[in-house]
Amino acid sequence: MVNICVWIASGLMALKLICVLTIVNIPPLHLVVYFLLTTFMLVSYAGTAFILPSFPVSVLEDEGDNNNNDEQEARYCEKCDRIKPDAYHHCSVCSRCVSHMDHHCPWTGNCVGLRTKKLFLLFLFYTSLSCLWFAYCVTFQQLGPTGNFLWFTVVLATLIGWLLFGYFWFHIYLLAVGRTTLDFMAHRPGNSDGFRRNLETYFGLNWWAYWIPVVPASLWQERMPLVDSSA
Repeated sequence: MVNICVWIASGLMALKLICVLTIVNIPPLHLVVYFLLTTFMLVSYAGTAFILPSFPVSVLEDEGDNNNNDEQEARYCEKCDRIKPDAYHHCSVCSRCVSHMDHHCPWTGNCVGLRTKKLFLLFLFYTSLSCLWFAYCVTFQQLGPTGNFLWFTVVLATLIGWLLFGYFWFHIYLLAVGRTTLDFMAHRPGNSDGFRRNLETYFGLNWWAYWIPVVPASLWQERMPLVDSSA
């Protein structure tokens, strides 16, 4: 199922690109904006699909052997047969525990977690803008003999664009109240850290880099405690 979703997503991206290339009278500035949005979309997608969403538990166990005192009682994941650090959740699809797991995305074939949540949100944002900008560019052009096919693509891109734009803001809402998709589905309350603190957790401290589809440097040096002493 996951592989099918990935192929569908890739096919839709390719379809939109082919349609743009078949129209020769789109203004150059419009094309530049489209290709910038599409490039950011593709980079965000690749990062969401291929970047490890968090440090493996085994790495943190090694850190924990040196950093945690023996009096702390560790949580244990029976499925991984390993200690489960605080804020980790087991993904049954990936068969591993993921830090700050939001959900497993079938469209990217990877988990949305601590490192990949920013990239996932930017993927939603840039995909929606790319689709809507594509629809805008094509709508006012003389489409010629391939008009019916292009109009179908415009309608499809518009629907996808608005759906993903709404989904993007849904995730911004979850971020603001400190909840994940798993929390939302299980009707669990969020944290009380506030929107800015939650945003910095995934996006880092450099606000100017929030729109760039790269993982914040601090998340490559993740050091999560193995246990919460209050757990």
